[in-house]
Amino acid sequence: MNIKAIYAAGGGIAVAAVVIFFVLGSNNPMPAPSTNSNANTGTNSTTSGALPVLPPVVGVKDISVNKTDDTHATVQVTFTVKNPNPSTLILETIHYNANVDGLRMTIGDVGQSAQGFLDSQGNLFPIVPGSTLTAKSVGTAERNGATAAAWDKMVAGNAKFSIDGTYSYRVTGGNLQTTAEDKDFSLTFP
Repeated sequence: MNIKAIYAAGGGIAVAAVVIFFVLGSNNPMPAPSTNSNANTGTNSTTSGALPVLPPVVGVKDISVNKTDDTHATVQVTFTVKNPNPSTLILETIHYNANVDGLRMTIGDVGQSAQGFLDSQGNLFPIVPGSTLTAKSVGTAERNGATAAAWDKMVAGNAKFSIDGTYSYRVTGGNLQTTAEDKDFSLTFP
């Protein structure tokens, strides 16, 4: 058989598959457009037949502090990230500051932003619908003249932490549109 005929047949099949996908995809029964109020985000969104894409719910499960010497301590922050969407969500990163009494004790990162199509996916976290991911990060807090009182309180286990930063995620909605966003967050623990 002629090689050109094989390529032509393969190309024809590919074009037919794409056309069928779009024709059948646009005729799928979808819920009627509606306006939904979401208490989680505090926003109203009008949908065009697809469910709205919701941001993940980020929380702090635990913070543990271990004094390593008279001026250093390791601070482990354990985050929870819940996926409220009906499709898998990809958590890319959490960048955060851990503060005590308004002073930054440590900073940290969970994950890594993908830098392109061929970049490693090893530091991305898929979260299936309705489930919660637990992610940990360890940083170092240093005691100095400016942070001494807050550091002492933190090492003694008497500190109330404020955790702030940003998180990045991607999720594909029911309309096959992918949402990729960076969101700010601010939490307290305990």
